[in-house]
Amino acid sequence: MGVKDRRIREREARRESAADAAMAIYEEEGYHAVTMEKIAERSELSRAALYLYFKNKDEILISAILSHANYFAGLLQEVFDHREMFKENLLEKLWECFQKFFEQDPAAFTAWQYLHQREMITSLSPALRQLLYDASVKVVTLQHRIVEYAVTQKVFRPCDPRALSEVIWSTFLGIVYAERSKNVLSQKDHMAITQDTAKLVLAQGVLHPSWKRSETVAKGEKIEA
Repeated sequence: MGVKDRRIREREARRESAADAAMAIYEEEGYHAVTMEKIAERSELSRAALYLYFKNKDEILISAILSHANYFAGLLQEVFDHREMFKENLLEKLWECFQKFFEQDPAAFTAWQYLHQREMITSLSPALRQLLYDASVKVVTLQHRIVEYAVTQKVFRPCDPRALSEVIWSTFLGIVYAERSKNVLSQKDHMAITQDTAKLVLAQGVLHPSWKRSETVAKGEKIEA
């Protein structure tokens, strides 16, 4: 390996170390507790060295988030590329992408959502905001394309694909945040059963078949035995 290649690898290793340190501090103490001083100490870099690679903590956090977003985009791209093969299981496969995105790095997952809040986005520099926007567009577009295919193939019910895509993603997101809060407050973990229930409801609808039947009868419509 040449000197140039070694320096590039060392640079990337230090950047990754700083990103890992920032994410660890974020997970343990929250966004406002993350400082360049703490990141330097945790990553065993001098502050001067850290500032050679990043201007501020937001650059470090977003570098970690973007790496995680690329992983998420890769998962979604694989599902879309094999959409015909996965046709009958697209909801399950899409949900698996969400689960892997969360489980691969829960800190980066929550930081991704935190920095998408309006007050946080507006506080970012235009350059960082654009990076975050581009990454978001990439993953959202892939989600929409997967759901649109499922709707056109009559795997999903006929409705606006973009809206349906947001409903599925929002359901997963809500479960993750509700269950993480519950775990902190009561040490209870219902993540698995809640996700399974959500997938069942998304696949079959929330109304019980008997309710749908009685509703149809009430409207005076014939029901074949």
